[in-house]
Amino acid sequence: MTLVVDILVEGLLDETVARRLIEHCGHTPGHSFGKKGVNYLRLKAQGFGVKARYGNPILMLVDFKDTGLECPPAVVTTWLPQPCTNLLLRVVVPMIESWLLADREGLAAFLGVSPTLLPTMPETLINPKQALVNLARKSPQKSVRAALTPAKGVSALVGPEYVAALQKFVFQTWDVERAKLSAPSLQRAITRLQALHR
Repeated sequence: MTLVVDILVEGLLDETVARRLIEHCGHTPGHSFGKKGVNYLRLKAQGFGVKARYGNPILMLVDFKDTGLECPPAVVTTWLPQPCTNLLLRVVVPMIESWLLADREGLAAFLGVSPTLLPTMPETLINPKQALVNLARKSPQKSVRAALTPAKGVSALVGPEYVAALQKFVFQTWDVERAKLSAPSLQRAITRLQALHR
């Protein structure tokens, strides 16, 4: 039986990843909530737990790096002191770019660089977003560099089309099965989504 699973996330890239995961696990993405940053998720988590109890299951993704807590399990116990089985609060370690970097072959092909340049354990990186931008700087493709990297003299951390380019990667190229082998928090999220079938 196909379930409709709603989405609660920090931003647009996280939403795209969530949709892809829901579909990968045999469900249908439903309504999308949030996209207002980590504080919105922290403040609204308990309320969405109540919503999920009486409606569609909700996949909630939050970057561990943004929470300020000491460990991923602390996010769940702090934000959801009264757990709801239908609110799937999954902590991305340390941030959503880790899951993209975990598909070394796919992301390397997308960027036009050698897979050997990509980290083997992306969840151990201090700043996966910066690592991804640095990889894009090595791309021989001008369009990739222009989209993902900030221009010289610009204070932005990423390029002007960073989110749009990575959304395209997620939908068209990202191999979830390959990525989960190098990203334990992604594997746990997939396992939890698949458990909804039972």
